[in-house]
Parts: sequence; C-alpha cells; structure tokens
Amino acid sequence: MPPIFEIYQKHRDQIIDQVLIRLHGPDRQGIEEQTRKDWSRIVSPKDSELELLADMLTDLQSRNVETFLFVNNHFEGSAPRTIVRVEEALKKYWALKF
Repeated sequence: MPPIFEIYQKHRDQIIDQVLIRLHGPDRQGIEEQTRKDWSRIVSPKDSELELLADMLTDLQSRNVETFLFVNNHFEGSAPRTIVRVEEALKKYWALKF
C-alpha cells in the first residue's frame, strides 16, 4: 500500500467532511519482537512521517475537515508516546508556519 501522504495528495479534494486516519506499522511481527510486548517506549521513531502528518493535519484543519487520528502501538512502539510526538510535531510545524 502506498504511504498515506501519497494517497492524501491524490484524493485531497475528495475529502470534504470527515476523515479517519489510522497509523499502524508496516511490520507487526518485527515491532512486537523489538518491544517484547512492552508498549511503553518508542522503538522505531518515524520523525519524517510525523512532520508530513503535521502538514497533512494542518491542511485538513484549514479546510474544516473533521479529522479522527487513531494510533496503533505498532506504528512506533507506543501509541500514547506517539500521540505526544504528534502533538509536538504539530506545535513545531505551527511555530514554523505561523
């Protein structure tokens, strides 16, 4: 499957009311081996993807699209910590843009 950011750019104009975004990792078995099912830490940081996500979420917000973001532990190793990292990426993005 292509990255979400490519799909978003291709279908951006068709997304007008609501969108649900689910972040999950590409290798469930691999991330489970890395975490040993201890989902309390980031084991596979995806900094560049979080920057692209901040851009995409900001674009959705500017177009008043109701957006739901679901984060799976398999994305970076800890969904709660990834959520904090998404918030930080958004703050950084907004500080640079605005």
